[in-house]
Amino acid sequence: MYVSGLDRPWLDTPFSLQGFMIQNEAQIKKISLFCDYVFIDEKRSITQISIDGSAPQPSKRTPGVAATPFKTELASHHPISYSEQTTVTSEIHTAHSAYQSIRAEFDNMASRIGRGKTLNIAHLSDVITPLVDSITRNPGASIWLARLKSQDSYTYSHCIAVAIWCTVIGRQIGLPKKELALLSTGGMLLDIGKLKIPAAILNKHQQLSEREFELVKKHVDLSLKMARESSRTMPKSVLDMIAAHHERFNGSGYPQALQGTQIPLYARIAAIADCYDAMTSQRVYAQPITHAAAIKKMYEWRGFDFQPELIEAFIQAVGIYPTGTLVELTSGEVGIVVKENPGKRLRPQVLVILDSSKHQYQQFTEINLAERQDPENKAVEILKTLEPGAYGLDPEALYI
Repeated sequence: MYVSGLDRPWLDTPFSLQGFMIQNEAQIKKISLFCDYVFIDEKRSITQISIDGSAPQPSKRTPGVAATPFKTELASHHPISYSEQTTVTSEIHTAHSAYQSIRAEFDNMASRIGRGKTLNIAHLSDVITPLVDSITRNPGASIWLARLKSQDSYTYSHCIAVAIWCTVIGRQIGLPKKELALLSTGGMLLDIGKLKIPAAILNKHQQLSEREFELVKKHVDLSLKMARESSRTMPKSVLDMIAAHHERFNGSGYPQALQGTQIPLYARIAAIADCYDAMTSQRVYAQPITHAAAIKKMYEWRGFDFQPELIEAFIQAVGIYPTGTLVELTSGEVGIVVKENPGKRLRPQVLVILDSSKHQYQQFTEINLAERQDPENKAVEILKTLEPGAYGLDPEALYI
């Protein structure tokens, strides 16, 4: 049966946002821990609900949607369940070191491309591994890194951030570490072809002409060509990811107008990572939007541009308040989010930095808003999110 509604807000539970299919008894037991009753959508259930004792009839599937459920497709990848092995604060230095190594390797790749040489995939694999290891232990530190918008060029920071977002989504759906490394590699190389596009076009403030837009779209072919000519044979899954990351779930993308599961899994993941990071980054032709606004838009686009199950996995992974979000609490204190509470997404764990008078604490304290109360025994909650720089606080400096 398909659960379409709960007897309480979705954000108060750990379930996939706005609906999920019940697959086994364990899920029913989990539901009973949070809900007294739920609402079932007959049309989206695999079998019709019988109330007259007759045999249940298969429900009609939505035209254009793949007949194979996502979980069946995922099973072929032999998914595993990850658990957090470290805290964000203990993982920060390792993640930052991995990030710096990737930045240095990106410089090397850009230099080699500029000199007409091929990509050295062996070096890229060496720096990808520590990042993947860090994300599997605790993705929070790398999520914080991906959201830091440094002074690097958009193409530069975007490639690294997309590699992180792809790996985070892959971890959420349980892909093994070997596949996470492939996802991360593909994420790094999706837009590498833009280094061959004239900067005057990439940095143009006005709307691109039809000819210029067609030229920009050629970055897919250029990235693919570089990957194929690299120092080692590139895995087919990575090549497919690069080739199809601008395809859309409803067939409206390019270059082949693929739809549904015609689009390789890695490319479906990459499309989400690429779009999210683009919308939340400063670009020459567009101002960034907030995480909350981006998540809202992408959730509305599920089933059209993006696969619904993957959108929900992404939201589950990054949360309503992603790691690194600067927040002001109802107590007047100011802190930075370091971990989400799956069952209480509006009340994450926060590293408190400023007291209610906005003076910096001598020692930062990590608190769990799901448990924290003020002196009057009222729950302490997030009052509002803050922009980087509020009260003189810089998330990048705090991270380092």
